[in-house]
Amino acid sequence: MTRRLVIAMTLMAAIVAAALAVPMVILVASDQRSAFVSQLEVETLSAASILASEPESMWAATVEDVAAQTGARVVVVDKSANLVADSDNSGLDRTFDRPEIQSALLGSLTSDVRYSATLATDLRYVAAPVVKDESVVAAVRLSLPEDEVVGAVRRTQAWLFIFVLAVVLAAGLVAWLLARSFALPLDRLAEVARVLPDDLDARADEGNGPREIRSVASALNTTAARLSELVHRTQRVAADASHHLRTPLTGLRLRLEAIEETSESPEVTDQAKAATAEVDRLTRRIDQVLALARSDAGGGGMDVVDVSTVVADRVAAHELLIADRGLRIDDVLTPDVEAYALAGSVPRCVDELIGNAIHYARSTVRVSVEEDGEHAAVTVEDDGPGIPEADRERIFERFVRGEHAVDGGSGLGLALVRESARASGGSAEVRRGALGGLAVRVWWPRVPGTEAISDIARMRQ
Repeated sequence: MTRRLVIAMTLMAAIVAAALAVPMVILVASDQRSAFVSQLEVETLSAASILASEPESMWAATVEDVAAQTGARVVVVDKSANLVADSDNSGLDRTFDRPEIQSALLGSLTSDVRYSATLATDLRYVAAPVVKDESVVAAVRLSLPEDEVVGAVRRTQAWLFIFVLAVVLAAGLVAWLLARSFALPLDRLAEVARVLPDDLDARADEGNGPREIRSVASALNTTAARLSELVHRTQRVAADASHHLRTPLTGLRLRLEAIEETSESPEVTDQAKAATAEVDRLTRRIDQVLALARSDAGGGGMDVVDVSTVVADRVAAHELLIADRGLRIDDVLTPDVEAYALAGSVPRCVDELIGNAIHYARSTVRVSVEEDGEHAAVTVEDDGPGIPEADRERIFERFVRGEHAVDGGSGLGLALVRESARASGGSAEVRRGALGGLAVRVWWPRVPGTEAISDIARMRQ
């Protein structure tokens, strides 16, 4: 908006200035030329009057004085057309027969322009009679190259052009100041709108800018306050749900374990074990749903996470389960890979990916950590059946499962992984792995800062 307003006002000022300047240039050129010629005529008549009052012996000195004052060439010619004085100090023992001299000797004031073969340029001249005792005794002529007249006119025009240019520049400056007075509050509003998805406590300044902008700022703050209240309420609901659901499920699991240990009936023991497995499955599903709810609500701050250490810890935590299933886990970890991520999102994503790989792997699970340009990436792959290419994007949708999905899954794990990563400025993707099965790669903005990290760091301030 600032650029458009500045261009529009500057262009308008330029058009108005040009519309006024063109006739002014013509008028000034004409007036300047007329003033120049009039001044030259006055100086010629004044020189003629001085010469008329002096003896002929003093004419040479007077001619030199007039030439010094006017910058013109001054010549005096007697009635016989002989040159008697010349400011150029040319030879005096010669005739100086010129049309304007003849007119002046006849008693006329002559002013005009003619081409001078001697100077090879146009000559501006004024010739006047020198009158003594009511008779013409000589003629005096003042002359200048026409280029000097043109130069004087052009200097005046140049100053006029500078004035017009100054007007246009001043108009551009005023337009820029005016545009900034509108654009600066809008830029601040835009900045608040940019950080609002990650910082619902951000507020716009309602006391700065025109009334319309203050009104928009007020509406934005009202919307932000309502969204903040909604998010905080959602977070409280998720926390309360986590507490109120985990407590009875934990009690139920303890009772089932007690039944397993005390029952003498194999059938009852088997049913108790199956029920315990269902409780564990329900607990995991509740954890996933609550994690998705927290992700949707934008809960949690950004942390610097040592991805390599987190992945190593989670791999160690799953080693017993992997061994019980007769699998092998390989880890290829680049040390000291750090990233910016939502608090708790990296271990949660790694757990989901390793757990998913364990369900489908035939013999091997591989976990790797690497630095990939501006990202810190974790890849978990298995040697299971994999997923057809057509379904690789769909499995990131909630409650969507692949055609080879095992029983007991919820279809929320990979959705949780991608949404948690995206909330931190990263993302996730799937592809065919080197082991022949599925490879899931998730990444976060890497430390040190990139453009994405700079944005996140600014949000935290």
